Amino acid sequence: MEQTQQPGFIRRMLKLALPIALQNMLTSCAALVDTAMVVGLGNAATAAVGVAGRWTFFLNIFLFGFCSGSSALISQYWGARDKKSIHRTFGLALTCALAAALVYNLAAVLFTTPMIRIFTPEKEVIDAAALYLRTACFNAVFLSFNMLAGAALRATEDVVSPLLCSGVSVVANTCLNYVFIYGKLGLPAMGVQGAALATVLSTAMGSVLLFARAAHKKGIIIAPLRELLDFDKAFARKYFAVATPVIGNEALWAVGTNIYVMVLARQGAENYAGYTMYNSVEQLVFVFFVGMCHACAIMVGKAVGEGKLEDAYQTARKFMAATPFVAAAAGLLLILVRNPILGLLPVETEGARQVAADLLFIYACWMPVRQIPYIAIVGSFRAGGDTRTGFYYDLITVFLCGIPVVAVLGLVVHVPFQLLVLAMFVTEDTVKIILCLRHFKSRQWIRRLTLPGDNACEN
Repeated sequence: MEQTQQPGFIRRMLKLALPIALQNMLTSCAALVDTAMVVGLGNAATAAVGVAGRWTFFLNIFLFGFCSGSSALISQYWGARDKKSIHRTFGLALTCALAAALVYNLAAVLFTTPMIRIFTPEKEVIDAAALYLRTACFNAVFLSFNMLAGAALRATEDVVSPLLCSGVSVVANTCLNYVFIYGKLGLPAMGVQGAALATVLSTAMGSVLLFARAAHKKGIIIAPLRELLDFDKAFARKYFAVATPVIGNEALWAVGTNIYVMVLARQGAENYAGYTMYNSVEQLVFVFFVGMCHACAIMVGKAVGEGKLEDAYQTARKFMAATPFVAAAAGLLLILVRNPILGLLPVETEGARQVAADLLFIYACWMPVRQIPYIAIVGSFRAGGDTRTGFYYDLITVFLCGIPVVAVLGLVVHVPFQLLVLAMFVTEDTVKIILCLRHFKSRQWIRRLTLPGDNACEN
């Protein structure tokens, strides 16, 4: 292996990580604003948006699988300066993502109520959630383009374009929420359906702006249609050999997470309303690690594509070492600001607010442990070319460890809600962090995908 020095590591990491973190913070702020505005409609409406959002979450995770699998290839092709393969990878990934979005639209329109009933038996929540989902599902096509195009641009080190377009989309979403939910500017009050409509329109606006900016800057996603669709069976096999394990990993994790939610949503509307608020605030903190993770993936993937395998390992090692310290600082900040942030939300009951505050404290304390596997799997292993390991680790830790424990504690033993969420964290993360650290040290995750052959690997 070639070992070289990496001057300016921190500067380069921040240059990539901060815009990505800021973009995700804007998105999380939009989710928090959505929650804040819907909370004023009552616990049932808040729980309804949270339940309906589980299906949007599932779609997001599925699309993230395409994004992450594509980024693993694109970042290495970027390091190898192979633009033609980047265009083909983006074209194939976008085609698959749009097909998945259309299937999601069809299911959400035809089977709305059965889809909602999976997560909650409460009729008032079901009715409101179904109303939300029937409108929000039309967001899928625009969301698919935004996620795939943004991932391709970030993998080629353009982190500013997705940030700017997301910023405009978030501002539009906030304004439209205010107009549609409460009936301003002479329009009727639409409640939860207004929140869904605002999301669709603002995401569509983001898609138009992202395409226009990429066209103006001649970004990597802009190419003749024949180049984007210039993939044969051999290239498709190579792409799916990399992407399918990631898609399977994300889908598996999403199914597991939704099973968790099925248990949590059955602990009462007040508890789940508190969990929905916790989840919105938690995402504001998680953006720091999203930024770090993407920066790690970009830097590691490019180094592997260039053939600098020792640089790739050392870069990943630095990210792994920094993660618990960043997590501890972020956790302390979250503990200090959780009550002021929750105080901004017009919560219907004090019980729901207290549940949210307790969950944020638990998450803050556990954060240094919880984020290490995330950086390892998504930031290092996948960018290094190993897209299979995460699938097996989630199968073990979520389905064999976390879900059985949470199901027994929530549906049989009926432990307090806060303890149930803590058990979900501990049983899953303890095993996963041990597995990840062991695999990381082995260096078996470093594989050059740009070499001839699908399973090319150097160590």
